[in-house]
Amino acid sequence: MNLRTFFFITLSLLAVTVSISEPVMADILILKNGDRISGDIKKVWDAEVTIEPSYSDEFTVDLPAVDHIVSERDFEIELADGAKILGKLTGIDDDGNQLLTVNNESFAVPLASLYELDEPEKAFDWDGNIDLSATINRGNTDSSNGKLSAETTLKLSDHRHIGELTLSRETQSGISTQEKDQFVYQYNWLFRDPVFFASSFSFERDPIIELQQRIIGSAGLGRDLWNTPRKQLSVQLGVGGQTESIGTIRTESTVLTWSMRYRHDFLNSDLELYHNNSITHNLSGRTNTSYKTTTGMRFEITDLLYINFSIDYDYETEPVDTAKNEDIAILFGGGIEFD
Repeated sequence: MNLRTFFFITLSLLAVTVSISEPVMADILILKNGDRISGDIKKVWDAEVTIEPSYSDEFTVDLPAVDHIVSERDFEIELADGAKILGKLTGIDDDGNQLLTVNNESFAVPLASLYELDEPEKAFDWDGNIDLSATINRGNTDSSNGKLSAETTLKLSDHRHIGELTLSRETQSGISTQEKDQFVYQYNWLFRDPVFFASSFSFERDPIIELQQRIIGSAGLGRDLWNTPRKQLSVQLGVGGQTESIGTIRTESTVLTWSMRYRHDFLNSDLELYHNNSITHNLSGRTNTSYKTTTGMRFEITDLLYINFSIDYDYETEPVDTAKNEDIAILFGGGIEFD
């Protein structure tokens, strides 16, 4: 597959992707000057309330300017003293304090004591994105590097399914130097939130360097260090098996696997930072340790489209004979997000 065909196929995939949205209930900010703002409260953080009215994009209001908040929705609330609750913001008491309702019981706290507020996780949640990135050099150096990556997360109650697909193509002076395809599937069972049982399966190939296939399956434990609608950080450690076919030689190994996933969506800047990291260490069979990282940022242009910058770094202590130890790609592009 040449680079032009690769881009044509990926653009066709982007063209058929659709966005799904669902209505939300209105919340109300009552300001100290008497103004009222109706919309969808997204977050309270750093003494600011972020709200998205139906008539504009989301914006922030300084918490000291707010008299009280009224909402029929449950929020994950952390108070200044460290207490964490799931409750509603139901109005104001006679002393001017914010009323919180938890399990049909109400109590009052100063509004300034709301340290952090987030929308709670949904029993069913689905989101994903498709990135198309490339770098092209002409002149003294004639090269092209393109990557299509797709990622999706499906949450069903205590069960989380994560899928990633990456297709990378590279040419040097008209000659293909990389045709790497990789698929990763992770299953998480949050049996004792934030701790979860973790299993993963991955498939990788790059016939240019005679890596016909690399299949890894593992199982272990993981933990969500952060897990809010705007910020996620999870790690997992597992043990499993690996099958490699390099040229005509097939090997099997026992492996130790490590994975980390990080996402941080900054509310007021339309900016998202992300970092994926995985390590596979062979405990038996062919001696090798593989490190793979993808670090980047996405900047939202519309609710559907964004621009993307990423750095991919792969390193193997004992690579395939025709390959180098490390592989670095710096890519710019765009993409579609859906939820």
